Amino acid sequence: MPSDTDIANRSLRIVGGSRVTSLTQGTKNANAVNDIYADLRDEMLDYPWNFATKRVKLARSATTPTFGFDYAYTLPSDWIRTVSVHDNVDGAGTVLYREEQNATQNALVTDVENVYLRYVARVEDPNLWSVAFRSAFINALARELAIPIAGSKALFEQLRDKSKKTLSKAKSSDSIQSFPERRPTGSWVSIRNITSYSDHYHY
Repeated sequence: MPSDTDIANRSLRIVGGSRVTSLTQGTKNANAVNDIYADLRDEMLDYPWNFATKRVKLARSATTPTFGFDYAYTLPSDWIRTVSVHDNVDGAGTVLYREEQNATQNALVTDVENVYLRYVARVEDPNLWSVAFRSAFINALARELAIPIAGSKALFEQLRDKSKKTLSKAKSSDSIQSFPERRPTGSWVSIRNITSYSDHYHY
């Protein structure tokens, strides 16, 4: 069961750095990791990973937008990016919305009375990451440590290429683990399929 410290030590080993017992122990290596760990994790989570995707019904804010929209809905505290927004439990159709600040909180503003949100969450526990994402993160973290820890631009460039490949592999692996999203009845895909069928068969 890997922890943040385990992940850090695997990256440090790649660049020849000594192990740490925690990210906050105050040593040079720990500080170097701690300075970038959370930001790098969130940056890499900014993609619709299956393991990080959640579905929620948003609670309406008591503070309404000053103009333009009727309602505001506060985004979850672990929100990183929106995948889709709907006004029904079937997840069908589209909703006109914007993501803005509302009463000092990140919010989604819209005119619909119910909002069902699919979003990418900030997953801090490495045990909840996919194996492929974990590998990609370790290599990306090692890349960022190559110069401050190993003092090697050549190693940085080598790890930059490796991290790109492992991230691409992780995304590819993630994309084939789910069926495509179901299209709602009446979508252009359904209509095109019906038209195509009738063009070939005449009764």
